[in-house]
Amino acid sequence: MKKLFIVLLTLFTGMALLSGCKDKRTEEAVAKAAEQSAKLQEAHETEISDVTKQTATQLAKDTTQVAKEAVESVKVQAQETFSRAKETIQNVVVAQAPGDRGKELYKACAGCHGEQGQKHALGKSALLAGQSASALADKLKAYKAGKRNTAGMGTLMQTQLASLQKSDILALAEYISTFQTNKGNTQ
Repeated sequence: MKKLFIVLLTLFTGMALLSGCKDKRTEEAVAKAAEQSAKLQEAHETEISDVTKQTATQLAKDTTQVAKEAVESVKVQAQETFSRAKETIQNVVVAQAPGDRGKELYKACAGCHGEQGQKHALGKSALLAGQSASALADKLKAYKAGKRNTAGMGTLMQTQLASLQKSDILALAEYISTFQTNKGNTQ
């Protein structure tokens, strides 16, 4: 609408000049129309500038929000990766040197299972000697979680394992798996 007005004013001004009209009122009207046209053009440019500023401001806000969300996402992923790496390192350390930690933990087990796992605990359990580390770890985890109750020993074993971490269970299982079976001893 403003552009149409500007065009009409320009046409009116041009027609007045071309007609050769030298009337003072016409000259004043032309000058006034030119002045109005300039003011409208300036206002239109200011309006465009304001819209551009608003758009740029909104774009900056949106970009900042997206950047913040991306940073949060990276933080979460980094924490998850760190946790997995920490667990992997613990498992590797346990796999490389289970003896000391596993041996220390087994002291609490030896009273019922014997020094080398060749004793039926309370006359009920299977021998520990000769079992693989993975089988022992699975059984110990099941006892700790309350999901195993072989020969009524579930509650007792759950209590014994309550304070152990996953890395402790792996170290203990690895240590016990080094025990050799002695078929003649079935205490």
